[in-house]
Amino acid sequence: MMIRPGWTHSSAFYFFLFLALGAHLPFWPLWLSDWGLSAAEVGTYTALAVAIRVLMGVALPWAADRAGTPRRALALLGGIAVLGAASHALVDHRAPLLIATLVTAAAVAGIGPIADALTLRAADRSGFAFATARSTGSAAFLIANIFCGIAVAHYGSDAALWWIVVSFVPLAWLGLRHPGGAGIPLPQPRFREAGALLCKPAFILTMIASASLQGAHAVLYTYGSIHWRTQGIDDQTIGGLWAIGVLLEVILMLVAGKWLIERLSPAGAMALAGGVGLIRWVCMTGDPGEIWLWPLQALHAITFTAAFLGAIAQVARISPVSLGATAQGMVGAMAGGLVMASASFAAAFAYPQFGAGAYWISVGLSLTGLLAALALKRVGS
Repeated sequence: MMIRPGWTHSSAFYFFLFLALGAHLPFWPLWLSDWGLSAAEVGTYTALAVAIRVLMGVALPWAADRAGTPRRALALLGGIAVLGAASHALVDHRAPLLIATLVTAAAVAGIGPIADALTLRAADRSGFAFATARSTGSAAFLIANIFCGIAVAHYGSDAALWWIVVSFVPLAWLGLRHPGGAGIPLPQPRFREAGALLCKPAFILTMIASASLQGAHAVLYTYGSIHWRTQGIDDQTIGGLWAIGVLLEVILMLVAGKWLIERLSPAGAMALAGGVGLIRWVCMTGDPGEIWLWPLQALHAITFTAAFLGAIAQVARISPVSLGATAQGMVGAMAGGLVMASASFAAAFAYPQFGAGAYWISVGLSLTGLLAALALKRVGS
């Protein structure tokens, strides 16, 4: 792959963002559990964090689009993420713990859509594929899964906390200089433009498909690591189970990410994710042993990556450029956040009662996403 201007900086931003998220996703439930929260409380805190991302994941990108200062927004949110994450080390009561959790979640919610919009602009200007820049984030996620897992196994879950804090630190500098924000500012979007977007059938179906397919992962994200611990799986192996899916995700993005969208279309890629998701989550309801968890986790390369790339491409295809960050936030943070929060709340009820049976939530959401993606293929853009 030829390195093009803007690719290195865009990739570096994703690298450090997902170096933090790669520690947060598998090990943060363990940190909350070790802090003293019950299994139900872990699910509730996780769901509330997702819920705040619904609001902030749209409000903050909209503010950045309106102000025409997406790079400054990334820098500010990066600094808030550092402070919010670090403050967890100081709390000793549930109320301040929840506040720290929500502040950090809000900052990260704004970072994602703004970064995606800026990287899409940089990719369009410089001629690199969005998927190749985003793949460095997946690679960082994999690194965090493996090496943070080793650190947690040796030093406890506090290692995950400080891994996250340190990883967030470079985001302010990288955000302030993001190449996608250079050049002539885009025209300021108006509320009626966002309203018109919400009236488009293709956009509505994209929201439903993307939100359902990503929300199908809520049970795994919230209780996967905790459940595997109850099966006697050690923390280092848990990190490896997360890593196998991300490794294949990186390969897919680098080798076939652009081809996947061009060959199948964005809607077709999301439909593929829905079909494979049905297989994955039905198998997970059977509480498979460790030997079966490896191939099932490998399917993450399809259930997440195809859905994510398809949604990003579809939103960019049907949205005005001036609403780039806002539109990505509406699909990823608002619709995705609503479904993820609802599924997380449902998991908080279902998992303590039914264990692996909670994955039937994931089955239902994958089916919904598949049907919406197939409808989107018929509707077009």
